[in-house]
Amino acid sequence: MIVSWNGHLLEGGEFTLRVSDGVFLRGEGVFETIRTDKGEPCLWNQHFERLAYSAKKLGLIIPDQLVLLDWIRRVIVANQLLSARLRVTLGEGCLISAESLPEEQAEIHVVTSDCPINEQSPLAQIKCTSYAENMFILRQSGVDEVIRPNTRGEICEGCISNLFFVKSEMIYTPSLQTGCLPGVMRQEVMRHIEVREVEWAMADLKSCDEIWLSNALRRLRAVTSIDGRDLAKPTKLFLEALACVVP
Repeated sequence: MIVSWNGHLLEGGEFTLRVSDGVFLRGEGVFETIRTDKGEPCLWNQHFERLAYSAKKLGLIIPDQLVLLDWIRRVIVANQLLSARLRVTLGEGCLISAESLPEEQAEIHVVTSDCPINEQSPLAQIKCTSYAENMFILRQSGVDEVIRPNTRGEICEGCISNLFFVKSEMIYTPSLQTGCLPGVMRQEVMRHIEVREVEWAMADLKSCDEIWLSNALRRLRAVTSIDGRDLAKPTKLFLEALACVVP
């Protein structure tokens, strides 16, 4: 792997980090995971806007948008990856890495969790590198995703995804008032199709006809089962939504 560290390409995926760096010591960094297709980062403007917002929250300095895009393109070319999983991590420095996209799974199984997300946290809606809690919950679950409530017991988000759910052919998603991450793919889906933003209790998921997950890499995926309950196979409604976000 060839990475970019502050604009310098380094082979072997290794670079020097100061022991006092806040990202290493306290998780005081922000990141974006971006899908690349045909050698270009997808939805780049939206990802940059969120990265800039997150950086401002933590008082981090972000490179100019065009400079950062140039660094990204150089990493993509250096790794000879037209389609890739790109990650931009920003702390006291800027690290950019790229690797092959993960394989698409035929089925997506999820469970719900009682462990709440604190929607009142000042960092609730930024992509902070302090991701240990999410990854711990996801690994312990043994499934593909875990849907978590906020402290009010409302449907919030998955560990690595936003979600949409369908009842009687109407599409819903947790509103930003629940504390969920303002996902770039979530925003893209809502730009193309009619979606109602709601604050619903976790119990309401039990009567959903369909559940969809969205993130930058998966884009939009239909859930196969939730808490062991099988859901409808991809419907016309899902396929129409998918066609809007997949070129």
